[in-house]
Amino acid sequence: MPDERKGKSLSDPVTVTEFNTAARILLVESEGLRDIWVGGEISNLKRSAAGHYYFTLKDEGSELNCTLFRGAASRLRKAPEDKEKVLVFGHADLYLPRGSYQFNVSDLRAEGVGDLHARFQELKERLRGEGLFDESRKRPLPRYPDRVGVVTSPTGSVIRDIINVASRRYPCEIFLAPAQVQGDRAAQSIVKAMGLLEELGVDVMIIGRGGGSLEDLWPFNEESVARAVYACSVPVISAVGHETDYSISDFVADRRAETPSAAAEMALPDLNLELRHLMQVSLHADRALARRLKDCSRDFRSLDQRLAPRRAAERLAQLMQRTDELSANAARAAAARSERAASRLDRWEYRLSPLHAADEVESARLRRDELARRADAAAALRLRERRSALDSLEGRMGALDPLRVLDRGYGMLMDQEGRPIPSVRCVGLDDTVTVRMHDGSLRAVVKEKEEY
Repeated sequence: MPDERKGKSLSDPVTVTEFNTAARILLVESEGLRDIWVGGEISNLKRSAAGHYYFTLKDEGSELNCTLFRGAASRLRKAPEDKEKVLVFGHADLYLPRGSYQFNVSDLRAEGVGDLHARFQELKERLRGEGLFDESRKRPLPRYPDRVGVVTSPTGSVIRDIINVASRRYPCEIFLAPAQVQGDRAAQSIVKAMGLLEELGVDVMIIGRGGGSLEDLWPFNEESVARAVYACSVPVISAVGHETDYSISDFVADRRAETPSAAAEMALPDLNLELRHLMQVSLHADRALARRLKDCSRDFRSLDQRLAPRRAAERLAQLMQRTDELSANAARAAAARSERAASRLDRWEYRLSPLHAADEVESARLRRDELARRADAAAALRLRERRSALDSLEGRMGALDPLRVLDRGYGMLMDQEGRPIPSVRCVGLDDTVTVRMHDGSLRAVVKEKEEY
């Protein structure tokens, strides 16, 4: 007997695969389940040998199975972590072999990054409107800086990279102003370090740190740091994050470098290239002088043919004398140029020598000791001020202490609960009271009282 239910007949059922395929089409093609952001907490995170991630995204009321394939995972700044609150972007799907409903993730971000991005855009547009990004106000970098200041973490790779670049390109004095480059107090620390380098009189300043998430780089998006860069008295190079990372300080700084190493190469010339250029200039000058002398000789011969013998002889004598003067001047100029080049080479050789390096280390040690001495003095002064304030506060508190009055022979009445008695009306006849003295207490019974 045929089944009367609507749809396919009992004799012509659909297969499980057909049913799941139809359900998958509905999920994949549903507009409300495609290209959406979903927020929740990661749990049961697993990574397959092929590099795919599988996890559950949950909130207080439900759970959602999620899949993050290797290609999408490779584009993330960092790998997902268990118990991390995130926003995932993607679409709903259905895994046919198991008939399980899941969410395919194509992008993943830490929760709250959207608010940070909005703050970033708002500050960027406001500072742009004030003219802090204008190219017309940005200053050229000094060609031959003697003192380079660096604002970064003393334990990170930034300062090591800059020192390595300087050692092979252009040895100079490098002043590190240690700063906190991540966390709530990082912006204040960066601004303070920049002020210290300005007091030391550096020629150019590099501020930066390695790459990270938007939250990690956020101190360099703070308005206080942007305005400190804008007001800095020396050119500033911003080297924050990696090539694809941009911060507010990048837009305000006089130059933006993709990496700290690139910042060092931007700030420091290549000594070998400079010396080669100097040698080429000297060679060109010598060749030009030789051509000039050759032209003079040719002119002399032409004049000799055109002038009368006597006048030609006199003119030739004058020209020969002038030629001798020019030759002597050229020789002196060439000797002076060679001497200057040799002197400059000697200076660079000395700066590259171990002796100069030892002098630099000793100078740095003396500067460090001086800074430490100043810090100790400041800390001691601060401690004395705090102790003085504490002594004053203790004196004021002692003056207000009601128990001090008892030392002058007074007594304080308290009821049986140990509470002070503020008024005669609070005590009845035959009530027991306690009289607190400075060296003990008395218990008394009220036999009569008189109110005023």
